[in-house]
Amino acid sequence: MLRARSINRRQFIHTLLGVSAGLLGVGRQTHASTQTKARIVIVGAGVGGSRAALALRRLLPKAEIVVIEKEARFVWGPGAFEHALGLRAWDEITRSYEVLAAQGIRRVQAQVQAIDPARQRVATATGSEDYDLLLLASGIRLATETIKGLDQNPGANACVYDPSQLPTLHKRLVAYQGGTIVISVPQPPLQCPPAPYEFVLLLSEHLRRRRIKGKIVLLDANSSPQPAPLASAFDAALQRHQDVVEYIPAIQVAALEAGKKQVVSTDGEAFPYDLVSLIPPHRAAGFIAEAGLAQEGDAFIEVDPVSFRSTRFQTVYAVGDAARTPYARTASSASACAELCAYAMAKALGASGVEAKLPTSFESPCYPYVSGEQALSLRIAYALKRGQGESRVDARVDTDSVADAKYVAERRAWERSLLKQIFSA
Repeated sequence: MLRARSINRRQFIHTLLGVSAGLLGVGRQTHASTQTKARIVIVGAGVGGSRAALALRRLLPKAEIVVIEKEARFVWGPGAFEHALGLRAWDEITRSYEVLAAQGIRRVQAQVQAIDPARQRVATATGSEDYDLLLLASGIRLATETIKGLDQNPGANACVYDPSQLPTLHKRLVAYQGGTIVISVPQPPLQCPPAPYEFVLLLSEHLRRRRIKGKIVLLDANSSPQPAPLASAFDAALQRHQDVVEYIPAIQVAALEAGKKQVVSTDGEAFPYDLVSLIPPHRAAGFIAEAGLAQEGDAFIEVDPVSFRSTRFQTVYAVGDAARTPYARTASSASACAELCAYAMAKALGASGVEAKLPTSFESPCYPYVSGEQALSLRIAYALKRGQGESRVDARVDTDSVADAKYVAERRAWERSLLKQIFSA
């Protein structure tokens, strides 16, 4: 009798890719440098993926562009905690992907299972997609497995960084009438580093305004609020809310004990809660490391910082939170980098006139809230140095740690502008 042999997930996916290769022919050849009718596959339709797709359509009108995205709608991350607090409706922070279809861009709603850079193929739950060039804009993965109890009790936590959990978090905050709220912040890398502190400050303001007697315990794995240039300003803001907020720096969350309704730190200290919103550590999608796209010991794709081309595979590019770059992990940086990457990809495919249009700099603004009426300002100006050898990026940081109402207005104008660039609305 023959005994069935079990295989693990990686072996299964490699088998799937191999079978597909057998049916479709072994691997795609590397694109010709003058090819403008290329097939481009983009994984992820967040800010970076959507912006890149539209830019590529503009630069390469004859190219076939396929976007793979598991979510049905785009969710605007900078508005997530405002929705959780009831300050913005769900329709205000989400957008339809119809804008991509209107530009002749095909969207596949599916979860990516694996990437085979050698065969130039992406395997999804619904099939596989071959490519001449691949752009990974897959964002971050919430590494829930790093906190014991999270995966075993998926309904206990409601994370402000998880779009699928935002409606739940909103409902729980609406129903909240008092007690202890425990919120955690992981160590870098972290998508939009100011967001947890903004969330806590606006939540404290929310409780005060409604005269709800509650307490917020903020467990921060960092020694001070992030990003570093605004640490003192956030520290001062948290001090002004110390009647509501207990800020505990340099403490890491090890476990969520849902049965006991407590969070346990790595040093064994327990923090009881009535409502919990833990932010798990941020990692890149698992298929990146499985495909050999990351350096050993790293979870993110190493790329040239100016072209965003993988240092390991010439047909693979990466932007945003999936990539290891010197840029800030913010929506504004992701958008600007996506445009730069689109130019680099078009140039690689031989599109005419691209060289003269290559941007040499961009600015990444950030306006973190300290209250509903005031915000701070952090602007990073990046200068790009392209050369025959290694590319270089120089950065200049300008901050204003004095909160001002004008920065709330500038934030809203920035949001409108960026969303209009992508979604025309």
